[in-house]
Amino acid sequence: MKKKINLVILVLVLALLISVLAACNGNVNDDDNNGNGSGNNNGTHTIGWDGESVKYTAGDIKSFGSGTPPGTANYNEEDNTVAIWNTDASLDNYGGIQLPSLTLDFSKAIIFQMEVVSCYSSYIVKLSVENEIEYYYVLSDTGETGLISVNVVDSMLSDIYRARNTQPDPGYATGWKYDGQKKNCAFHILAKGPDGEKQTAELVLKSVSIFNNQPAVTKVNILSESISEGKLEFLKGASSVTLSAEILPSSVLDKSVKWSSMDERIASIDQTGKVNFVGVGSTYIIATSALDRSKSKSVLVNVLSGFENKAALLDKLNTLSYQGSSADAAIFNDLYSTSWAQEQAMRQAVSMSKTQALDIRINANKLTIENYFDSTNSSHINEAEAGRADNTAYAPFTLAGSGSATIYRSINGKLYKEQGSSSLFLQAAYALYTTQWERIPLYKECAIVVWESGDIKKYEITGLATTLVAYYNSNDFTDTALWTIPDRTKQSEDPVIHALSPASIYLENNALVMKQNKYPEAKYCFGGIVSNVLTADKNKDCEIIVDIDSLNQMNDYVKTMWEVKALYYDEDKATVISSNPIKIESGNVSGTHIVTFKPAYNNFRIYLVVNGSDIGAQFADAQLKINSLKIYIKD
Repeated sequence: MKKKINLVILVLVLALLISVLAACNGNVNDDDNNGNGSGNNNGTHTIGWDGESVKYTAGDIKSFGSGTPPGTANYNEEDNTVAIWNTDASLDNYGGIQLPSLTLDFSKAIIFQMEVVSCYSSYIVKLSVENEIEYYYVLSDTGETGLISVNVVDSMLSDIYRARNTQPDPGYATGWKYDGQKKNCAFHILAKGPDGEKQTAELVLKSVSIFNNQPAVTKVNILSESISEGKLEFLKGASSVTLSAEILPSSVLDKSVKWSSMDERIASIDQTGKVNFVGVGSTYIIATSALDRSKSKSVLVNVLSGFENKAALLDKLNTLSYQGSSADAAIFNDLYSTSWAQEQAMRQAVSMSKTQALDIRINANKLTIENYFDSTNSSHINEAEAGRADNTAYAPFTLAGSGSATIYRSINGKLYKEQGSSSLFLQAAYALYTTQWERIPLYKECAIVVWESGDIKKYEITGLATTLVAYYNSNDFTDTALWTIPDRTKQSEDPVIHALSPASIYLENNALVMKQNKYPEAKYCFGGIVSNVLTADKNKDCEIIVDIDSLNQMNDYVKTMWEVKALYYDEDKATVISSNPIKIESGNVSGTHIVTFKPAYNNFRIYLVVNGSDIGAQFADAQLKINSLKIYIKD
């Protein structure tokens, strides 16, 4: 009897070993796998899978094999959770575990659900399909907690998935290429840390469920008798309206939705569908299927001031108190937010010249001033004196237009009314004189411009009190006193900087061209240049403004990325704290990008990277053109 028990135990151990080894295989090739939980020895894990549904608890997940890239799962018995850690030491820095292979029927909906307790810092879920080399993302680079539920096929075909994929799928042109087929598949659950070698990555889960027995959600509708012509339109402060949602088809078992508002300051909504109209303006209310978050429906919400008619608006404007009064500031804000014409037509063109102490940027006719006025800088002081009126220094700006106009201005909550002629010159304050010149901590202006032609426009100016940390133009990037190209032959001089992957650089048409120049033995196609040590207050937000001229690409799926990373240093500015760069921001489109981050330490270098590698593809010819990089402290 004892020998029989030992034999049974041996068989079970061998079966478990085979299962784990099969789960570690990146490609699923179990052609005979029927996924019916019969306990066959073809690599199928049999916990609960009946070909239709399965739920893996934290205790189950702890036994699953490593994924691709590799990772491990640690079970916490006290709170019944499992922590997935990456064990990959590459710069992509992600890894995790692989669920047992299952036979999935692609003629039905496939719902993937995951109960996420916490995440540092994000996670990726991938699906491998038998005989396929590439893995197809289900969810990618998100850190959302709670119950994650998604229709696998629809997620793969969605715009958000296509944007993240790095290789073309031949089936995209006509739909899902496995439509109607049964395939052996495996889900990979991967923890992803912040960029940088050997950075911590942890994903804590309660459970994972897969359903292959439910109708797919095809549509979400928002229902209410209050919806007219596809929108909700109510006065600010009107009685609340309750919306309901319809999930189609009717055979879907879980018909619940998650409600959200794109701007709670205009219209808020609770999870019962109750909408409150709290501020003038436009936003969207969204209903998202709880079962499949790739299915949602939105409805436009216009919250009115009651002065959408031009005549009523002008009459109300002329009843307000001006000359520096703040008594009617709240009413003016509602009038400013009123949509009395198409938004594009309402925008007033504003221009301002750059000065010694101000940096200007305009986005959608909203002018932002980086006010880094320095009271110890003689050029800044001379400029303040030149623009002085009493004890205030002003910078001029211009409104484009012809004829005369009346300008109703709200400046830091105080109202002013002015008259002017064509090419209007106005002023924005940026410094005050008491015992010496000091910058103004905040300048906020919103204005309604009424032209004699009857056109009504509006503009907005925001002045931010900042300290200029660094300002590099294209020529500065080639200055060896400011930027260093990593060089392995110089590791004795600096083992941190010169261990990084380099970029080749040169100037072309007033832009810096950066081309990735990886070392032959390097796995990934990326490289960059490293700034001198910069100093910023770690207790304050920093603002990075990077102006990317252009990026190339290998194809529609593999595009060059720009990345801004940080290397942190101790107070002596020589002792490195993080020898591996930590990513601050990245992207694969050109233009001006504004990034806000809080430095972990006061001293850091910027590693500016051109990256031609992504999960699934490498682009050796990646290059970008960059015009400038600016860094400010937001005071």
